[in-house]
Amino acid sequence: MPCHSTMPRRDLGAKPSDARPRNCGYRGAPCRVPAMDSTLLGSMTGFAFVSAITPGPNNLLLMSSGALFGRRQTLPLLAGVLVGFTILLTSAVLGLGSVVTQWPGVVTVVRIVGASWLGWMALGFVLAGLRRPTTSTKAPATPISRALRFHEGVLLQWVNPKAILLVVTAGSAYIEIAEPLFERLAIIVAVFFLAGAVCCSLWMTAGAALNRFMSSGTSARCLNMGMGVLILLTALHILIG
Repeated sequence: MPCHSTMPRRDLGAKPSDARPRNCGYRGAPCRVPAMDSTLLGSMTGFAFVSAITPGPNNLLLMSSGALFGRRQTLPLLAGVLVGFTILLTSAVLGLGSVVTQWPGVVTVVRIVGASWLGWMALGFVLAGLRRPTTSTKAPATPISRALRFHEGVLLQWVNPKAILLVVTAGSAYIEIAEPLFERLAIIVAVFFLAGAVCCSLWMTAGAALNRFMSSGTSARCLNMGMGVLILLTALHILIG
């Protein structure tokens, strides 16, 4: 009588992933768990933070506004930048870029309108920098310009060349991070919103630390003129580019 067992031996080299999918769906349909590319997610996170921390119109304006008006008065501009960029990024992920390419004249109109608006804003800052404050000791000190508002921060994103290039790159380079459209949209928007909120807040805080020394007098006038020149250069870059 043979002493060995007739039961089939288990293949020790088999992997758990080699097993057939477990039937847990409706009428025995196999389970499908959507997978997210973790490597691509890490690459996108690094790209988002590097892009958000490097100097650009948003960061320089936030730092200058923080130095002139302080953190509290700069918060509307920060919120406008984040909301405007999120809307722009959402539009790019949903395919707005392919729609715009069919009507290139729209881009030209937006470029001219945006550059004109930025030029008008730059003129206001330069004139505020050239204005001499009153020397009366009885009159309270008044700011020689105002902080940018929420809607101006939103509109700035649509004429910001760095923001436009960034959303076009993100919308095309990370299309394979998730297969469902809205899952992909949620991941991309969440990562770039977090990176923008952290990095833009750092620039604003750095400027607010200088508010005590640059909110009045000659330093404030120079900073106003610097903001005006920066915005004017951005407008010229939009027209030329």
